[in-house]
Amino acid sequence: AWQELGLASEGAGLRRVTVRSADDLERLFTEYGFILGELDAETGPGVPRLGISALPRDMARLEDIEARKTLFLRTLLPLVLQANRELRRARGKVIAALDAQAAGRLGATDALWLQAVAQWYGAEPGDPADLLSRIDAVPPSLALAQAAQESGWGTSRFALRANALFGQRSWGEAARGLTPAEAERQDFKVRAFPDLMSAVRAYLHNLNSHPAYQELRDRRARARALGTPLHALDLVRGLESYSEEGPDYVAALSELIRSNGLQDFDELRLRPAR
Repeated sequence: AWQELGLASEGAGLRRVTVRSADDLERLFTEYGFILGELDAETGPGVPRLGISALPRDMARLEDIEARKTLFLRTLLPLVLQANRELRRARGKVIAALDAQAAGRLGATDALWLQAVAQWYGAEPGDPADLLSRIDAVPPSLALAQAAQESGWGTSRFALRANALFGQRSWGEAARGLTPAEAERQDFKVRAFPDLMSAVRAYLHNLNSHPAYQELRDRRARARALGTPLHALDLVRGLESYSEEGPDYVAALSELIRSNGLQDFDELRLRPAR
């Protein structure tokens, strides 16, 4: 749907890369000068446009925990930045369409497109404010924290076998994905994805469309209205329904963000396209 609605990135995106091992991934990042400690929103070189298609299968065998965390963050950061870039572009297109609609200048084809986008996001019909509250970015620190929490920093079998970084579920008889190991939880499957980029896009669409995350969207909309930056430690309070652990899940995410300095990545941008 993302591509069909014309919301995917046009022009330069990420260079799709497939790696076989954690060592290959480390060598690739070294070749591109991708060092987390040297990233700076104002003076740094920016994040390289690398779209790793899948985590290396030997990720879980890395004994150095900090090295594994760093490798995981470098893999996910370009994907999250690219997905947010696409959301900002989509938001701009929707704002232009809404302005044209308000002025009576929206053509029939564009009106159908706007209606389709609103339906895909589950927005209230005829409510521009609700639609815009759903088509917006998520702080990279929040996305990275949830990916780390849900995938065990890229070591879970769901992440390694199905690119399932965020624990999204598929329900019903037609559910597709991996079945959880717990015998008592056979009523759903963990949703599988063709690549990591697809998982990131689906995660963002989930937060932006599912009724369970209305509080997160309300908090984000208030920040936009006040002209203040999005703050992960504020938005995370709207994610109690993401996990059965409720408040404990929110507390764990908050600590993960703080202890790993993830908010340092929130102002970073991708390197200019060549």
